[in-house]
Amino acid sequence: MPDHSIHKAGELPNEQRLLVERLLGRALADDETISVNAYRPHPAPAGDKREALRQEILIQARAIGSRAQDPNEEDLDALIDEATTAVRDRRD
Repeated sequence: MPDHSIHKAGELPNEQRLLVERLLGRALADDETISVNAYRPHPAPAGDKREALRQEILIQARAIGSRAQDPNEEDLDALIDEATTAVRDRRD
């Protein structure tokens, strides 16, 4: 059986669409894509493997950050306000 499934919301049978909307806590738009993944739990990496993964994440983050333009304080404040509003709206 597959561990991954992708569907257009507008193509879902009504009962499946209602279930996904209940899980998300909001209505779906017909043009949205629904992606469902199933994962088996596994232990977190430890020791050297954990440190290697941490270093890899830091390298990737620095590479992404190096491509960013220097933001001004107003832009940063606007982004923080936008993110805060988006999180609050999802809770309601």
